Amino acid sequence: MKTTRTILVSLAVASLAACSGGGIDLNVSTVDNSVDNSSTTTGGGGGGTTNPCAAYTPQGSATPRAGTYDGTRCIYGPDFVSASSPLTVSLEIPGGVHIFEDSLFVGQNVSSGAAPQEGQGPTLTIQAGATLAFTKAQNYVLVNRGSKIVANGLRTAPITFTGYTDAVAGSAGPEDVQLWGGIVINGNGITNNCTDEQRSNNGCHVVSEGQPTNYGGNNNAESSGVLRYVIVKHAGFEVAPDDELNGITFNAVGSGTIVENVQVYSAYDDGMEFFGGAVNVHNAILLYVRDDSLDFSDGYVGTIDTALAIHSAANSNSCIELDNIGSSRSGAGQAFDLPPVTSATVRNFTCILSNNLAGTHGDSFGYRIRQGGRAIIENSLVYSGYGNRILGKVGTANNRCFRPESTTGLLDAQAGLTSVDGTVLACETVTSGSFANADTFQSWLEGVNPSAGGRDYSFNAGNVLVTDVANPLLSLLEEGTFYTVDSPRDAAGNAITVPEGGLGAVYRSDDWTFPWAYGLRDGNRGQALWFE
Repeated sequence: MKTTRTILVSLAVASLAACSGGGIDLNVSTVDNSVDNSSTTTGGGGGGTTNPCAAYTPQGSATPRAGTYDGTRCIYGPDFVSASSPLTVSLEIPGGVHIFEDSLFVGQNVSSGAAPQEGQGPTLTIQAGATLAFTKAQNYVLVNRGSKIVANGLRTAPITFTGYTDAVAGSAGPEDVQLWGGIVINGNGITNNCTDEQRSNNGCHVVSEGQPTNYGGNNNAESSGVLRYVIVKHAGFEVAPDDELNGITFNAVGSGTIVENVQVYSAYDDGMEFFGGAVNVHNAILLYVRDDSLDFSDGYVGTIDTALAIHSAANSNSCIELDNIGSSRSGAGQAFDLPPVTSATVRNFTCILSNNLAGTHGDSFGYRIRQGGRAIIENSLVYSGYGNRILGKVGTANNRCFRPESTTGLLDAQAGLTSVDGTVLACETVTSGSFANADTFQSWLEGVNPSAGGRDYSFNAGNVLVTDVANPLLSLLEEGTFYTVDSPRDAAGNAITVPEGGLGAVYRSDDWTFPWAYGLRDGNRGQALWFE
């Protein structure tokens, strides 16, 4: 272990010397993440001013474990924490830069019998301004049931999770992915992957993505901690065969968990994926995600309130993918309407499409409601005009704004269990297709009452559908930005009524992304936004 740490220290010192001015470029200019850790004491028990790195004493041992301090950063070997040796006591990581040579697993996994409940496992606390960098692509962060992560960053000092080549070596490209795994949180919430009987008898142990661990229970109000002003960068490695992680995976995580002002930047798979549970998210940014910006399944019933997704110019898939059950489960004969049914509420969402085709995971498009899932979409905006005008990519039917699928999902939509309200959908193909009674999806989005098939779709109100996205009269976003204009207009120049609560995610007058978010503005990014 000493040899490995010595090599890493040498690499870190070399990279330090290579940076201009002698400092480390952590790609977060609003925070001095190269702060001298010696001014901070650890809450783990054993660091102090001589060795300011996080430290703890394992249960049943008298010997503390501590990181190694190289004068600037803290380095933690597999003997400190790993996939095979998870934290079983609480640990506090101070501000500054922390290099992990293995995965950071919190709490013990339980695969049978009674799982640990909220507060029964250890808590990983991460101080504002900290950067956690992982040296190996297969490393990731896992929070097991009953344990918590408390990553409480600040607007001027966010917490960053990323790969070593990004945070320390400085050699990562702006849209590089799979530098490390990502964050997985296993909760005690409800998933339709378990039956009522299993939930009631401590028999709900769904196997998570990544190395086999388990999640699920009977408590949708549980808390798995706090993610506040957190940035997850360059994630998505295949940590198990055919299993790439997302930026953040919420496995049956409950509504007691606080998730606000959180960003996933440049991820190989989904930005945030939700398997059951009821966790709510306020203020999210999904930038350059190669698969789905947000993905819901398995009985998720929470709310995403205010989110900004910007597709990569060349490689992104859907803004939202929403299922009730996954394709492997439906292929095995499970019903699309298996309860509890996924029913996500998404409000004040802005998604900027690039109109790319045949990316890593498919085409750039808006909402995909399939496999029996339900959605309530309010005050949101999908826009492909930049892809058309800036990139010269004219959107096709594969770049639709809205795409409902599956017989069960379509019946739910006709019944108003899926609805779209106060939303602007601006794509060359807004939607296409029809219900079994021949009513078009467009008439459904327009809230027609009565429809040609005699249905009442007035639960969909205030939506604006735009296909002429290159028309100069169309005004939805401040040109070259992600800010919603104060007075939006359609392609005919007519004023669009702004719903109460606003349209889309971000207004210049109330920019909640500033200054903490990465990649959106000069001084805190590796490349300009492609539509500037």
